Amino acid sequence: MPGILTAIHERVRAAAIALGLLVALAGCAPAASRPFNPRLVALPTGRWVEIHRQQPSDAVRFHRQWHGGSAFDTRRGRIVLFGSDTHGDDWTNSPLFFDLASLTWSHAYPDDSPSTYAITADGLPVAGADGRHPWAMHTFAAVTYDASNDRLVVASYPEHLEPGRFTDAMAALWPKIRRHPTWLFELGPERWRALGPPDVHFFPYATAYDSDRAVVIGHRPDGVYELAVRDRDPVWRRVAGGSHTGYHTNAVYDSRRRLVVIAGGNQLSNAIVVYDPAAGRDWTMPTRGARPPAFQHPPMAFHERRGVTVVLVDRPADDTPAIERRPGRTETWLYDAAADAWSHVPGADLPFSCGMNYNLHYDAVHDLLLLVAGEPTAVWALKLP
Repeated sequence: MPGILTAIHERVRAAAIALGLLVALAGCAPAASRPFNPRLVALPTGRWVEIHRQQPSDAVRFHRQWHGGSAFDTRRGRIVLFGSDTHGDDWTNSPLFFDLASLTWSHAYPDDSPSTYAITADGLPVAGADGRHPWAMHTFAAVTYDASNDRLVVASYPEHLEPGRFTDAMAALWPKIRRHPTWLFELGPERWRALGPPDVHFFPYATAYDSDRAVVIGHRPDGVYELAVRDRDPVWRRVAGGSHTGYHTNAVYDSRRRLVVIAGGNQLSNAIVVYDPAAGRDWTMPTRGARPPAFQHPPMAFHERRGVTVVLVDRPADDTPAIERRPGRTETWLYDAAADAWSHVPGADLPFSCGMNYNLHYDAVHDLLLLVAGEPTAVWALKLP
C-alpha cells in the first residue's frame, strides 16, 4: 500500500507542475503568479543555451565569485547570488539578482567599502554606512531561499578574513567579534536581520530548504541541523549525526521523496549521501551501475518535473591527478533517488569546466535549469526532455 500511495502522490505532483506550466504558456497565469518570458519557453530541448552574457554597457557588472552561493527567488523569478571570494581582494556583500523576465542583472545596494566595516556593541561584524549589512564572506552552498517567508537564509561567516590566513585587512576589528550570526535577507523590503544564538555555520558545507516542513536543513560531518523558519525567532537545532562527507559539498531537497541529497566532497567523490528527516539519519547510497567522474563543489538542483537531482560534473581533459588536471568540459548527470541510479544526459555538455560553482537552479515556470558561470559572467539554460 505505501508504494501505491507514493506512486499516486508523485503523479499528482507531476500533474500539478505540468498544469502550472500550461497555464503560464497560455498567458493566463493567476494575478498572484509571476510573469514568464516567451523567449525562454521557446528554447530548444536537450542542450545548454547561453541566454545572457554581461556586456560593458550593462548597468550592473561583476566577476562571479567562485566561493559565493546562490538561491532561486520563486516569487519573482530571479536567481540571487550572495558571497565573495574575500581573501582581501573582493568585497562583494550585496545580493545580486538576475531577473528572468528582463534577462538583466541588478543589485540590492552598492557593495560596501571595507572602510565601513565595524563591530556592534553586541560583537557582531557589520558593514555599510548605517551598519546594517553583513561583511563580505565565503558562502559556498549555505545560501537558501526560504519560500514561506520570502527571504534568504545565509548560514556562513567570513572565516577567510581572519588575520594571518589570507589578509590582515580586518586585523584591528577581528578580536572584537563575539559571534558570527546566521543572516536573513528579506527580499521584499531588501533588508538584513541577524539571528540570535546559537550560531551554526555551514562553511564550507551545504544547506537545503525542506519545502514540506518549512525548515532549512544544514549538513555537516559533525551533524545535521534544522532551522524552523516559521518560528518568530528561529534557532538552529542539532537533530542527527552526520556522515563524514568532507567539505565542498552541495545539497538539494528532493521533494518527491522528502529527502536531502548531498553530493561532492574535497576528497573527490561520486557517492550520494541522503538525509531522511522522518528517520532522523543519513546514509551513503550503494549506487550500482554508471557513475560520473568523482567531483567536489558541484552545481546541483532538484528538477521538479522529472523528479531527479541534476548535478553538473567536470570531465577533465586528461587523467592526471585532480590538482593538475587540465580544464575540460562539464557533463550533465541526473540522480534518481528512488532508483538509486545515475544517468548521463547525452548532448547536454558544457564546453568548459564549471570548477567551484554553487549557482544551478530549477525554474518550474519555464521548466528550465539555470546556471551562472563563465567570465564574463554568463547565464545558461537547459530544458530537459
